[in-house]
Parts: sequence; C-alpha cells; structure tokens
Amino acid sequence: MALWGNNDNVTSAGVVTVSYDDLTVTGDGTAFDAVGSAQVGDIIRFGVRGNKVSLGTTYFGDAVISGITSATLLSIASTAGLSGQAIGGAGGTDFYISQLPISTVGDHTYSNKHDTVATYKTHASSQATDETLVGASVIAVNTANVDLSLGSAASGYGHDVLLNGGNTIRISTIGSGSTITTTFASAVGFATVFADIPGLLVGDTVQIRTHGDVLTNSIITSIGVTDASAIGIADTLGVAFAVGAAITFTGTNIVGLESPVTVGIATGDNLFFQRKSGGYDRQIYGVSNATSQLYDGDSGKYRTSGAGWVGVTTYIDRHGNLRVKSETLVAASGITTGANGIAYPTPE
Repeated sequence: MALWGNNDNVTSAGVVTVSYDDLTVTGDGTAFDAVGSAQVGDIIRFGVRGNKVSLGTTYFGDAVISGITSATLLSIASTAGLSGQAIGGAGGTDFYISQLPISTVGDHTYSNKHDTVATYKTHASSQATDETLVGASVIAVNTANVDLSLGSAASGYGHDVLLNGGNTIRISTIGSGSTITTTFASAVGFATVFADIPGLLVGDTVQIRTHGDVLTNSIITSIGVTDASAIGIADTLGVAFAVGAAITFTGTNIVGLESPVTVGIATGDNLFFQRKSGGYDRQIYGVSNATSQLYDGDSGKYRTSGAGWVGVTTYIDRHGNLRVKSETLVAASGITTGANGIAYPTPE
C-alpha cells in the first residue's frame, strides 16, 4: 500500500452512508474497486467541501480505505479523521476519493474531528449616552470609545453585533442612524424638524429627503429640552414636508442597527459589542502545477510554495480577519486535480 499518490481527481460517482460501529461504507451508484475509482489505500473524503468559516459546508472528514468487498461496500481503517457526525442516511452523502498522504488522516493537526465553528465574542463595551426604546433601531454610544466594524463587504468577516437581551443584532451604520421618519410636519421657512433619535448632539448633521431627493443637509443647533424630538437646524427649509419624511442623522454618538432592539436601553447602561472569531478549519489539498503557478509567491493569503500535498489551516482572528496558514507536506510535481477533487483554495 503506497503512502501517497499523485491523483486528487479520482472518479467518485454515487453517494454513501457510513457505519461508525463496524467501519463500513455502503454506496449507492458507486463503483468501488473499478479502474479509475476507489482503491484500497486511497482516502475517502465525506461530504461537500464549501465555506467552513460561514458555515456553508457539510464536510465530515477523511478516512483510509482498508478493504473493498464490492462496488457498493468498502471498509475504512478508522474514524480518527471524521467529525463524528452521522454520514449518509436518507439520500446518502456525496464523497471524494483522493491519493493524499495516508499519515495525514490520523494527524491531530489536520483531522476534521477538531474543526470548530466561529463564535461571537465580546470585544468592546461602553455606556449608552441616551435611551433607546423597544422597537427602535438606533442606539446612542460614543463611537470614539469603541472599535466598531462593519467588516468586509465581500466576505462579511468582522461585522460587529450588539448583544441585546441575549440576541445579537448586526450593526448597519456607524456614526449615523438608520433612516427614520419625522413625527410632525415642517412648513417652508421652519428651522425645526421633529424626530426622536438617540444620541443626537448639537453640532451633528441632519439630512432630510423626500422620495430620495435631498431637501436639506444642515447642522443641528439645538435639541428641545421639554421635547427632545424638536430639533433646531442652522438652515430654514425651502420646501415643506409632511409627517413621515425620511431623515438621516450623522454624529459620533449614533449607531444604526439592522433590526430593532428587543430590550430597552437606558442612559448609562453598559452596551456589549461582539465579533466572530475562531472557526478553525483544517484541510489537505492537492496543489497541481497549474495552481502552483497561480499562487506561488502571491502576495495574498493563499500563497503557495510549489506543487504537492499541502496542509492548510484557516481561522478568523479577533479583528475579524481571515487567517490562512499552510505547509507543504509532500512536494510533488504532477498532482492531478479536477472536478472530482476539492479545489484550492477553499472558497470564502
């Protein structure tokens, strides 16, 4: 039995079900032991490889094929490289066949049994500078005191949430409020608008829109003492607008949320902000000459150092950045990759 081969694109038709009790794999539509299909000593990889970081995967890990009874029945040496989740059942589970190094299957460093899911962890807290009523989607906090982030627009990593009543609510804006509507009308010549917005300060900016058109963009000069929704602005209105006009406020104490709070917030309450981190994922990839030419010496996170069998660990750091660590386990020119294997790199 060879310790490894150079084929990461072995035919893998059909679906399978795994018995953890007797270490057997039952296939449906499979062709185990046929030429070009699974052979003793190959690695069978269960599930579909997707985006582990964003939980878009059903990948269960790897096992060494120790025996083949028929085209639809084989045995595996152990479950050391499997996640422990049930594999198969109604409808079966997809699989891959690979000639990656046998030693990696039982290696703690790359076993999928030890993969973890990214979880929210508190990274910042600060006191509310104003109250927010249940059902409102704007909170008041001095954004200069907390390191808030909307993450990467492309991947979503690092997007902060507010912990509120045991729920996590994604932040939508930092330094401005979600668009709200006025509570009273304002006539031409008025220098007052009416809206209830937590965290508003004299010197902040208000932008008023009607049907998407900006009517005014003015500095706030006063906030009502007896009626906090009466907001004085530096410019008089040249156009009247009715109750329900869309208004957006900009200021250092204003943070918008994607959905309303379910528990009211009082002035002085401690607000806790969380960000996902962790989510360790370990995987062995076959890197072909063609893939190596694309990524060798690349300045990005998926840089490679030649073709071969490569071990890759990904995780999210405390700042919400995707980290990728790789090592070449077997340098080998001529690794065959393709539609039957797991493409490098793992999709984000």
